[in-house]
Amino acid sequence: MSISLLLGGCASAGGSRSPDELAADSAATEKSVHVDLIRKMLDQGQYYAALAHIQQQQQATGNSEQLRYLEADARRQLGQTAAAQTLYRGLLQTQYAAEAYHGLGLLYASSNMNLAIQYLREAARRRPTNAKMRNDLGYALMSAGRYSEALPELSTAVELDSTNDQARNNLLMLLLVTGDERRAQQVINQAAIPPDVVARMRADAKRMQARVAGTGAGK
Repeated sequence: MSISLLLGGCASAGGSRSPDELAADSAATEKSVHVDLIRKMLDQGQYYAALAHIQQQQQATGNSEQLRYLEADARRQLGQTAAAQTLYRGLLQTQYAAEAYHGLGLLYASSNMNLAIQYLREAARRRPTNAKMRNDLGYALMSAGRYSEALPELSTAVELDSTNDQARNNLLMLLLVTGDERRAQQVINQAAIPPDVVARMRADAKRMQARVAGTGAGK
């Protein structure tokens, strides 16, 4: 069979799609674009706008697990704790279970750190290569004074995503808190962190040491 016939066959196969199939593809593409827009709004702190777009999409396409997860994140950021918790818990038996555990961990971080750590650890167990989840677990462990447990989590987060400044700064904070000056200097040099930022982080590290010591948390 000639190349021209093969190409003609491919074109014919593509042109045989029904209007319903083409419409379904168009709807799926539109939904994907809308979800990307919602995620961008959440990243930029536009939580009310994101929630409005989530509600619009729910009316247009139905309330999918993905939209329920995005709604939970928006409501958590808006301080709507009860609604966010209900949404997260409703996702624990779905494909968004890891994200739901992560959300619950962030939700409880200000009120019950031990419970928050349990949720964050479960999220990281389900998504072991997710740098954000590993970073958040590491930061929670560091805040609880569980430094030896925090180190592998923050180190993993940095190695998984070398562009994640938050994870890098949290690792540096941990090294300063634990007095590991050699490794701290390595991080400072590799990332070319300005002296004024390092000075500020040293001050933050001292405050964290004092706070942890005051709560009686151990390493």
